[in-house]
Amino acid sequence: MLSTLLHMDALEFLPTLADRSIDMIFTSPPFKDEDVIGDYWKFYDIFFKQAMRVASKAVIIIHSATKLNTLITTYPPKRTMVWGKGISQYSYRWNPILLYQISDEYKINKYIWGDAFGIPSVNGKTKVHKYQDPLVLYYTILKMFKDCNLVLDPFMGSGTTGVACKILGKDFIGIDSDFISYDSAMRRITDEQRIGVL
Repeated sequence: MLSTLLHMDALEFLPTLADRSIDMIFTSPPFKDEDVIGDYWKFYDIFFKQAMRVASKAVIIIHSATKLNTLITTYPPKRTMVWGKGISQYSYRWNPILLYQISDEYKINKYIWGDAFGIPSVNGKTKVHKYQDPLVLYYTILKMFKDCNLVLDPFMGSGTTGVACKILGKDFIGIDSDFISYDSAMRRITDEQRIGVL
């Protein structure tokens, strides 16, 4: 299992990759308008088109219920799953998980065994990033998809995708433009004592 972490802007990195060079893109991009420079949907459109070009099998995006209407109508997924957070301190207690199939050569419906995941949010001392998602959620979803051995997360945040990939023996490329997030991800992914603990 190989991990490559890059401290740079995803929208600058993605165009450097060849078409269909990554098995799967698995990410939770910025949700809020204030978390991107300029117009949110212009940013998202550039990211989405690059993701669909680069991935060879699937693109999986965990996003926000607040933007679901635009996501479904403008970027219709092949399938949608739901992450229900149970009792939550936030007004939005669930997130859509949007699944995109690149071609009929890799049929994503063949691999999915569940569409709804009731997993609590990350809180307390274990939370190292303000948007950190639970490792068990990422592990569970990634484990479904056989033969997706190279996974890219262009907005890796605290590195949860990378940790899940390491547990599953998948190669991982992670990118983040924020140095604090990049550093946190580096520490989490290389911490052998914590790897394997869900």
